Amino acid sequence: MNETIKSKFKELKVVGQRFAIGEAEKRQKDLMLIDYLKSVIQNGEVCDFEDIGFCFWNISDNYALLKDGQGLFENHKAFYNFLKPQNTEYLYWLCCDATQRFTLEKDGYCEFWWEIYKTAVQENKAINTIAEYHAHRTALTVSPVLKMSKENLEFTLNSIKNFLAKQQGAADFPFYNAIFYIMQSRYTKDTKDILKYSKPFFNKLNGNKGNSFLCGEWKNYITPIDESKQANLVLNTAVNTLIYESKHGEAKELYYLALEYGLPKNNYIEKRLG
Repeated sequence: MNETIKSKFKELKVVGQRFAIGEAEKRQKDLMLIDYLKSVIQNGEVCDFEDIGFCFWNISDNYALLKDGQGLFENHKAFYNFLKPQNTEYLYWLCCDATQRFTLEKDGYCEFWWEIYKTAVQENKAINTIAEYHAHRTALTVSPVLKMSKENLEFTLNSIKNFLAKQQGAADFPFYNAIFYIMQSRYTKDTKDILKYSKPFFNKLNGNKGNSFLCGEWKNYITPIDESKQANLVLNTAVNTLIYESKHGEAKELYYLALEYGLPKNNYIEKRLG
């Protein structure tokens, strides 16, 4: 990763303080970051493919945070054209963030996102990647204000079914199987086995190692997820799903038991549990 870009990005990116500063200041910093990343692409001084892709991704991400669907759409089109000549695996880079997806859908660009996702899945049938998992997870994520069409839901569920079939026997299969069962239950309303899928992950909560990649780097979407982070994702997703389905008793039981095993406290969940 280009050190100049990395340094400037860290200076301008609103991380950890997003809820601690005012709306005007957040907006100003988001716009400044967009302007800087656009200048990196336009001045031609950086030629590394993944560094440029990182800039495109984060321009889109900051438009999403600003709830600017049109700006996001225009940048994502340019990002798509930049990636199109490359290995089709890179198309997953465009569809691995739910905030970006929801902003596009909210502002009338729903089919644009879904066409990219469908193209990525259809053109990478023989390639099993972590990035494919991130794309499926994004496609299956539920928005409280947006409804997914029956056609798009069916495509997503079939794609996940095929993905799981290809992952049979892989070390990470239990994680993929658990996360997608739990996420699907928001649509199927079948939550009876959430605890069964979640409890095997208690003993994997031993502290997330994390990685050194910045938000939006391609390596973030192709790097294996360590066991502790897998456990964190499964258990938080499970608790949130139970809350959404008004099963607060089961959610509390699962959450507080997970805390005993080392799950980090989640202020969002605790606020929702009351």
